[in-house]
Amino acid sequence: MASTMEKLIYLNEIEEYDIMHNNVLGARSLWQFTKFYSEYHEKRESPDLLLFMPILPIVLSNNSCNSICRRNFNEGSLIKVLIEDKGVFLGLQKRMEDMSSITFNSLRVAFASNLLTIDKTDFKIRSLTNVNPSFDVPKDYNDIILASKRLGAWFSKYSINQITNYLNITF
Repeated sequence: MASTMEKLIYLNEIEEYDIMHNNVLGARSLWQFTKFYSEYHEKRESPDLLLFMPILPIVLSNNSCNSICRRNFNEGSLIKVLIEDKGVFLGLQKRMEDMSSITFNSLRVAFASNLLTIDKTDFKIRSLTNVNPSFDVPKDYNDIILASKRLGAWFSKYSINQITNYLNITF
């Protein structure tokens, strides 16, 4: 039978694994969001740091992720999601606040991995690479990445004020 200390060490290892796994998944999601935001933006601009706060709370929620994955990249798709499934973004403000540490840790991983960089003059986040890693991932992981891409494309078409109004969030 394992001692209490061994159980605690094992639990800490699991928690560290889960935290790191979430941060790696979060970093990749934020990177994909950034790439698609810039690609779909009419002036090829990069997203502001503030726009990263709702991304992980949206894509890591099964309901919103599934609803977003069924859509295409057209700018009107965000409005369709809001109209057709009003509960998708319900409670987003609280989830955004609760998950802020995951968002910032994921950004740190993305910066340390040279996926993203931040411009310290305008606080815009830029992608440093366009090379997609190729490895097999489970469907739910892939759905999170697809949802991140769509959010990047959609958010690029609106101002920060419009996004905060549509999603009923504040920074």
